Amino acid sequence: MLKKRMALVLLCLLCIAGCSGEGQKEGTVNNVDTKHVLYEHFLAAYGDKKPLLTGVNDINNDGLEDLIVIYQDTPTTNKMIAIWQEDGKVVISEPTPAPVENYRIEWRDIDDKDPIELIVSGSKGVNVGYAIYRWENHEFINLFGEGMEDCC
Repeated sequence: MLKKRMALVLLCLLCIAGCSGEGQKEGTVNNVDTKHVLYEHFLAAYGDKKPLLTGVNDINNDGLEDLIVIYQDTPTTNKMIAIWQEDGKVVISEPTPAPVENYRIEWRDIDDKDPIELIVSGSKGVNVGYAIYRWENHEFINLFGEGMEDCC
């Protein structure tokens, strides 16, 4: 019963957030920032994969914008990667499972310390899930989540 309530609350929050009236930024195609300087590196490494969503923020607290990309890995699975610059070189993280449908990226400072946390939410069929990640040692660390294993 508690899981159903939490899923219903999360679904309501997703609906409210999805109806926030934010317009599509210039340089985006279906919520993919094709003009971001790091996007070309996604294309070079994953050119055969379909990008679904991008998010931009400083995930490693170095003062530079980093790029998060959710992409279609197979017809039934999605993955998420981070792309950032380090010592003048572009680095791409190992892929992490991502939601298959209704995927969303949000940034929240949930613990009042750097770096900022990444919240990924979405669904797969009737399964709804979310995860709160912190970027540590070049990988996403899942701090807390509910139902992600069912929607990825």
